[in-house]
Amino acid sequence: MADTSSTVLRLVFGTENGKKHAMEFNNPKSDITEQQVHDLMQLIIDKNIFTTKNGDLTTIVDGGIVTRSFHDLVP
Repeated sequence: MADTSSTVLRLVFGTENGKKHAMEFNNPKSDITEQQVHDLMQLIIDKNIFTTKNGDLTTIVDGGIVTRSFHDLVP
């Protein structure tokens, strides 16, 4: 198997119970901006789209692009 890499958009929210909740979305646009990420996170909070075991998402904690690489050592 060949070496592979993947990119995700990782969003981290605060919940109503004071915990953190993270979610990831595969293959984000390569030209996504900080403002677009912030607006998306605020929309998720405002529309109450997701509920977690720790309650509703209430605050923006962090968001960004994560790139992972996998180097196959066993053919």
